[in-house]
Formats: sequence, C-alpha cells, structure tokens
Amino acid sequence: MHKPKNILAACLFVSLLSSCASATDDMLLPPTDTKWVNVEIKNPSPYTKPFPLEVVYISHKCMKSRINGVDGSREEKPAYNPVKIPLQQQESSNIWHAKVAMNGGGSCEWKLSEFNLGIEYIDATHLGVGIVPGAPVGASFAFDDIAARNGQFDFFSGSISLSPVYFPVIQEENSPDKKMANLFGKDDFISMRSLKNLEDITIKYNPFLNEKKITRMIAPKENKHGVFYTFIYPDGTLSSDGAVNPSFDKVNNMKIK
Repeated sequence: MHKPKNILAACLFVSLLSSCASATDDMLLPPTDTKWVNVEIKNPSPYTKPFPLEVVYISHKCMKSRINGVDGSREEKPAYNPVKIPLQQQESSNIWHAKVAMNGGGSCEWKLSEFNLGIEYIDATHLGVGIVPGAPVGASFAFDDIAARNGQFDFFSGSISLSPVYFPVIQEENSPDKKMANLFGKDDFISMRSLKNLEDITIKYNPFLNEKKITRMIAPKENKHGVFYTFIYPDGTLSSDGAVNPSFDKVNNMKIK
C-alpha cells in the first residue's frame, strides 16, 4: 500500500548495472570544514521508532559506466554511494539525533545528494491481535538538482521544522492472520528541497500520531477488474471507489464521539 521513496534501492540498482562498481572508493572522509545537516526527530509513540537515515552521496569525479537498456550503448553516469546513518536516542527521552555531512569527502569527493528520515511501527499488537508493523512515513530531502528532478518538492532555505499528522490504517488481506498496521498522512513522504547548502542546517521532524482514528482497509475477495479495496473509516462509513489510500482529509476532519 504505502511505498516510501526508496532512494537506496534505486542507487543499488544503478550500482548493479555498473561495470566498474568495485573500482569506486566508497569511503567517506568528511573534511573538517564540512557543513552539517543536524537531524532531530521526536518519536510520537512508544510503539514507533525513527528508522535509520537513508542517505545517498553522489560523485561527479568517480563516474560509473553502464549499458543503456534501450540501445545497448555505454554511457557515463555519476556514481552513487548509499549509506544508512542510525539516530541516537537522547538518554531516555523521545528525542533522537543524527548528523549528516554535506561534504562526504574521500577520494571520490562525495557530496550529499538526498536522504530520507521518518518513523515506523515497531510493535502494533496494541491495535489488535496478530497485527504486524507495516510501511513507514517521513520526509525526503534533496540537496542537488539530480535528486529533485523526479518529484514535486517544496523549497526551503536554512533550517526547517515539520510537524505532520499521521493516522493508522489496518490493512487486512484475505487471510485472517494477515493484518498490517500502516501509517498514513497527507503525504506518506513529504518532499523538500534545500535551496542553500552554504551553512549548517537543522531539520526538526515532530510528527503527531493520532491512534484514536483507525481506518481499516479490507482486501476484495476476488482479484478482478472493477473490484476494489473497501475502506472502513473511524465513524463507520464505507468507501470502495478504487482509491489505494484512505482519504486523509476525511479522517483528519472526522468528529469521533
């Protein structure tokens, strides 16, 4: 249902197509004068946790050669270096921190291209017996034109604070033991683009999780044309109009007694 923008998978796919992936030095050695992205995430629930930052660096010095799948020609592309950076919990608080170097350094002169941050369920049994954690939500940040070219991004300059609202949706497949708790919001992944990378940036992500409004997503019994998932909203109303996600506005504006 919910598919986060998986920049790591895309970059790994590019690496697999490359004929000289093993020749690229992926070592990151940020210089002492690098600027930093300081990330702060406020975990909204004991049942959720920030996932490791999904970071991608790009190098225009260590180019990679790959085969064009259309005409078979060989072409040169920038090299990508995907890494995961874990966040550190601040003592026993709900605040988690991490730092990302804008200048990754190294022999390939790695530069920060983009990264994902966000939260995901780590335990969903409080929502019902047999319910397992599902897809995460969060935000994607681009720091160059290449990262931003494939999506709609809101621009920001300097530091930024995001406070999105999320709700749970229980996805139920045909088997009674297949129940998954997904998070959903106005956007599963908010897309932001940094305009200036000349100074340190602080990104604060303070999501709010409202578990008082739970939507259920019931799979159709038959997989055929014209048969869709049924959404059962928190007030009991049903919808089966072909949508693949619940209506955020409907849930957000719903009055629950």
